Amino acid sequence: MELDTYVMGFFLVVTSAILAILGLLSVRKLLRTRDLLSCHDVGGYLLSVVGTLYAVILGLIVVDSMGNFQEAHLTTEQESNSLANVLILANQLPKGKRDEIQSHAQAYINQVIKEEWPAMDEGRHSDKAHHSAIRLFNVVSDFEPKTEKEKAIYATQLSSLCQFWDSRRTRTVTAAHGVSPLEWFVLLLGGAVTVAFTYFFKLDNLRIQLVMTVMVSTLIALNLFLVLMFGYPFSGDHRVSPDGFRVAGMLLEQQSDVSKTASPQPR
Repeated sequence: MELDTYVMGFFLVVTSAILAILGLLSVRKLLRTRDLLSCHDVGGYLLSVVGTLYAVILGLIVVDSMGNFQEAHLTTEQESNSLANVLILANQLPKGKRDEIQSHAQAYINQVIKEEWPAMDEGRHSDKAHHSAIRLFNVVSDFEPKTEKEKAIYATQLSSLCQFWDSRRTRTVTAAHGVSPLEWFVLLLGGAVTVAFTYFFKLDNLRIQLVMTVMVSTLIALNLFLVLMFGYPFSGDHRVSPDGFRVAGMLLEQQSDVSKTASPQPR
């Protein structure tokens, strides 16, 4: 889903403030002053309990979402770094195998940046990139090393290749799953209940109570905004970028240029 950070944040804060004001004014009209004043003693204790419980739940989900975002960023870096390691080691292999590995890696990098990253914005992955990753895995794994140097390189390549595949799988799974609907239900309902509890108090100055209610709703909306931004690491304009794959692509281009320069020129 396409999310614009500033527009979505502004929408959440303004909408929550408007709903909070309308709710407070509605309760003021429906209940008499005597009824509201009678709620002060018991309502104060209940508000502290409800507010504390909701703050704990909200805080845990915010921290979890930020942790998932950081983990998604590290996973993406691990995937691109492992791919770069495979490419660097391939430069020490025979020319035919090196060119084959570089060709499949170049196709994978292009498909990830141009096709898969936009697809992950909608919780999907690119089938072409998936098949390219499989072909790259097969090309590297079917090499038969002959010298001791090639055996050492091959073992290290396989280790990097397994890390590459594991990171890719983790990345695509993370992109397909965000904050669960149950968590959103608890967050939204809990926020509404917490703000609604502030309605059952009456101050002589209505403006002051309106400001206090708006401040509570704004604070809750800002935390929900954090969950929305960090809970979907590969969606919106505040998302994990494919810069690591661009660096791997630059490395591949540099290797190709060096190979062409090192090749003997025809006379």
